[in-house]
Amino acid sequence: MNISDSFNTDTENDDEQEEKCFEPIFYFEHYKYEKIPSHLFNIGDSVALIDQEQLDEYLSKQNKTDEKPPLRLFYQSFGIILSIYPLLSIKFTYWPLSLTNSNYLNRQKLFRLERLPNFVTLNRSIDAFEKIINNKDLLLIKPFLNLSDNIDKDQLKNYAQDQIRNVENNLTDDNEYNHATLNNSQRQAIKNALENRLTLIQGPPGTGKTETSAWIIHLWLKKFFQEGQPILICAETHQAVDNLTRRLLQYRQYRLIRYGEPRTVAPDLHKYTLPTQIELLRREKQQSNSNTTTTTNKSLYGPPKPKEIREIISKCQILCMTCSGVGILEPDFKFPFILIDEASQITEPNILIPLVRITDQIVLLPPIIKMAEAKPLLEQSFFQRLLENININSIMLDTQYRMHPSLIDFPSKVFYDGSLKTGIKPEQRPTPQEIKFINKQIP
Repeated sequence: MNISDSFNTDTENDDEQEEKCFEPIFYFEHYKYEKIPSHLFNIGDSVALIDQEQLDEYLSKQNKTDEKPPLRLFYQSFGIILSIYPLLSIKFTYWPLSLTNSNYLNRQKLFRLERLPNFVTLNRSIDAFEKIINNKDLLLIKPFLNLSDNIDKDQLKNYAQDQIRNVENNLTDDNEYNHATLNNSQRQAIKNALENRLTLIQGPPGTGKTETSAWIIHLWLKKFFQEGQPILICAETHQAVDNLTRRLLQYRQYRLIRYGEPRTVAPDLHKYTLPTQIELLRREKQQSNSNTTTTTNKSLYGPPKPKEIREIISKCQILCMTCSGVGILEPDFKFPFILIDEASQITEPNILIPLVRITDQIVLLPPIIKMAEAKPLLEQSFFQRLLENININSIMLDTQYRMHPSLIDFPSKVFYDGSLKTGIKPEQRPTPQEIKFINKQIP
């Protein structure tokens, strides 16, 4: 790979320049092609840089029967991927050892990148475990106490029943909700989310999970929102967070923050990111301060201060971020409502990061991971464990609006015990003219 380095030279003194030199940014390109070929690296991945020439030289001196050395012996530096297209840019924590000689920069050199575990997420998961272990008041079983006939104290039971009746009456009188195009299973899921401390929602593809989630959040805000107590919306991936964020913004312009590094957020949502909102906050304060006559880039674009972050979050209605990202928030940030989208794709260590802030919603089915020793524990998501081991009724969205009605029979019978229905007519999914079927009734 060809490699070049880059530094930010807009500095005020030599000390700052020297500090930035310890975190060089390198741009990698393929030595044969204009663009980096297809790869599995993602923005934000932790990587190790290996000098492939040094490794090959070492291996050439070994016998074929010798055990291969661990790659960590040849690590040159560690970094974070900043961009993946068209060039691969990586910020390293320090200069790679084999590049301390400037002669290396004047020729092509072969490097190898190895993706490392995400230690930031790992440490946040460990911190969440410690909070559960050390805090006796933080019981994951506590939110699961729904109403039952086993409650001895009638006063508590009557109060809870009154609260449920209030929710039902509010829904009955809500014209906006009554005129919404929602099916019965979606309405039942929404009702459960408003009445219970914990609600599990299962949604096969095309059954309107995002639509249902957006309505739950909308009604939480409408019925229960208090200033300074935003709703937390989480998912495992940035893409899932972005998708739900867009859907929410289709309803109305909520006071919403898309928390995360701008490079990990879709461009159309950048105006909702924390850096942009902090810049707007600083501009407002400078305009209201009569003593301020000039505006400097440093004062507008400098690193966010904890006080500014608290102010921005306390003013928003909805905070959207990944599950692992929640770990960066100050420990005293608590949320009255938390919705975790695509939760069954999240293993227990990661889902505990937002759960210790309290939670209500979980959705979707888990993938299987390939880790031999951890597989028995981690191949089952927290969502699936709740369904199988704890007596909590889940709601399944049972009407799909995506595929042709004749295609629904197989997945409905094989995966959902025949309970999955179709909400569209055959004429709404016409067969393309260029495709010929023997029987057009069964494409």
